[in-house]
Amino acid sequence: MIMFGKFIKAVIVLWTVAALNLSAQDFSSRWLFGSAYNSKMKATWETEHYLMATVCGEGIMKAVDADGNDLADYRVLKGRAAAGPFKAGCCFLFEIPAEGAQAGTFVSFDATLSANPCAPMHWVVEWKEGDRWVPGRQYVCHGPALGKNHKYTTIHQTYRLKDAPEDAVVSVRLRALEGTFVPSAEGVDSDAMVMFVTSPYIGACVMDYGVIPPKDTTSVLCIGNSFTYYQSCPQMLKEIAWKEGHYLDVSASLKGGWSMGKHLAYPVTDDEIRRGGYDVVILQDQSQSAAQVGSDRKKYAENIENTVAMAQKVRSASEDCRLLLECTWAYAGKNNGGFGCVTEFYNNAGKGIKVLAQAAKADVSPIRDAFRLANIERPDILLFADDGYHPSVYGSYLKSCVNYLVLFREPFGENPSDCGIDPKKAAALRSIAATVVLGEKFCL
Repeated sequence: MIMFGKFIKAVIVLWTVAALNLSAQDFSSRWLFGSAYNSKMKATWETEHYLMATVCGEGIMKAVDADGNDLADYRVLKGRAAAGPFKAGCCFLFEIPAEGAQAGTFVSFDATLSANPCAPMHWVVEWKEGDRWVPGRQYVCHGPALGKNHKYTTIHQTYRLKDAPEDAVVSVRLRALEGTFVPSAEGVDSDAMVMFVTSPYIGACVMDYGVIPPKDTTSVLCIGNSFTYYQSCPQMLKEIAWKEGHYLDVSASLKGGWSMGKHLAYPVTDDEIRRGGYDVVILQDQSQSAAQVGSDRKKYAENIENTVAMAQKVRSASEDCRLLLECTWAYAGKNNGGFGCVTEFYNNAGKGIKVLAQAAKADVSPIRDAFRLANIERPDILLFADDGYHPSVYGSYLKSCVNYLVLFREPFGENPSDCGIDPKKAAALRSIAATVVLGEKFCL
């Protein structure tokens, strides 16, 4: 754990529509992307070259060149706001009215970006202080933007306003840098277009986190798939921790359906691991991986080998980090995950995660057990999306609560974050998470 200093790096929050809950004085603005917003985007993005926050807030997003002029091409591509041609100096600019914003306010920015070949790979987040743009963290886009081989880059940055913003406007931008270009891929449009990613990935968000500094900072890397990016679990985890007085400097590499074996060869994951300096790395493997090991350790020995290899790779860059394996839930969807029944799935996952944790010298986050207890005690709270296996906003909140408690081993305070969901259901889910983690019910 690193004590919080004058500058911190990354907190960004964007929920789905069901998870929005802003106070009246909050200047937060969110942009969600997807087919549901096509008409709204086309009305201003393609014709007027700006996009108001699609869900809440007064923020405006633009795409401009180094001189502040509009780019030549604005499109809505499969529900994504895209612009180009991008070259060094071009940026996505976010401007948010922030009447009453104080000096010392924490501002967090988040986006998920993808870029076609010919677009720049290297990007930096910058925010405006007076007449000066302050550089923050740099990121790499690997491309391609669309298709089955897409590679998305999640952007995270948090900063603190030195002074109250001039003209009561908070300005932050994502700027393209000099350097190499996104690698080409067969069947991908070669235009230098850059775009944001549709829900349930993170879209884009500028958020007001208030003026009270957290008491400590923990650097966290999340490696996983759709069980983590649905409903923006890393951002829920950060919001929960922030409300409890802890700052989680979160990075993430998330790719739908991927296992640790695939992540080992994934350049986006490699980039994040090589940053190093993490206090905690959370690994969320393909959802059947642990249960496969539990059902037949020899047959699925590769799952163990890949988990160990990932642990070694992580520790080579962050020697003293704590490794946390998520034991995710059993589900009825996809024919009980390929097992005979949900109970068989659940039991095998418990056996397998013990083997994986021992082999990787890692701790376990007992999310599986929290889901089981929630299904028993509160069957009215639907933890799954319509497909029967991805998490709903409630499932993602429960997962985030479990991870928070595993990280800090302390009960929730008097004013915990609901992350915008129904407060009574949120309280019930926090209680269940605390029973499992702190009360050690169903403890692995």
